[in-house]
Amino acid sequence: MDPFAWSAREAGPGEPYAAFLSVTPSGRLLGVTAEFGLSNWAGARPDIVAVSEPGSRLAPGARTTLWAIASLENRAGRQTDADLRPWVRFRGAPVGRDNRPSPSLTELVSSCATAGAYTYDGCTLGRPAPLGDDLFVVPVFSRIYRSGNRGGAFTFALLDDQGRPAGRLEGLDPYKDSPFTGFCFTVVADPHRGRAFHLNRYGLYAWSSDGRLRTRMSTEDKPFKALTRFALMECTPAGELLLVHREQNLLPRVPVPEDLGDLPSAVEDALRTYGTRRTALKKRSAPVNWHWVDESAQVHRL
Repeated sequence: MDPFAWSAREAGPGEPYAAFLSVTPSGRLLGVTAEFGLSNWAGARPDIVAVSEPGSRLAPGARTTLWAIASLENRAGRQTDADLRPWVRFRGAPVGRDNRPSPSLTELVSSCATAGAYTYDGCTLGRPAPLGDDLFVVPVFSRIYRSGNRGGAFTFALLDDQGRPAGRLEGLDPYKDSPFTGFCFTVVADPHRGRAFHLNRYGLYAWSSDGRLRTRMSTEDKPFKALTRFALMECTPAGELLLVHREQNLLPRVPVPEDLGDLPSAVEDALRTYGTRRTALKKRSAPVNWHWVDESAQVHRL
């Protein structure tokens, strides 16, 4: 099953606005919008990376205009006027047919692939993350196969707000650091401090805004083994990593130090503290199958 297909299906009938949305420091909306009529895909497919003007706001019944900066693929010959959406624009007109950013993201990442021109054929688009007002991380993943995907190609591309390539997040091995194990596709960023983060079953990774890998914490190392039980959700405006435990339904926060070289110590301390506080909370709240009921309806900080 395509792990990204939910974003199109959840839109339901009508006209979906965006599959993902993030906010830059100046209030620009960064997101992915879906298109109909692409290639031989049925229904809507997440395809366009787009941003709004600074200070944009969402309001009930209103759609802020999004300006396309990248297109995952350009095979849109089947599109009709009914497939165009007026709030997703490129060069002053709705995105559709040949009016779209070019070359496509598929072509851009394929040109850097060492395994051949068709490595990213049928690839999927992850959730973009803002590294600033005009620099974004755009994850692209090769096709999902039922037989297993570890070692499959992926790129955490860096694009500016005009869609121009600005490098990528470096330092990951397609096999040893594969996000396909467990489908760990989330990349988050701290746009206020210019840092990006990724967590999968093999490690927690941190980059500076130039794409240089600053820290790698391997889950093979004893202090970080517990990270395999967590998923990365977001980076808060305060510069904290927000995790969620896959079974225990708890959300610990990890403060990120100014020097990313000190992050391993902060993560180790947070994991140790998590265990102690979880035990105390379990005694107090008596969860049933890790479903938490608290009559006081208070939020317990972990």
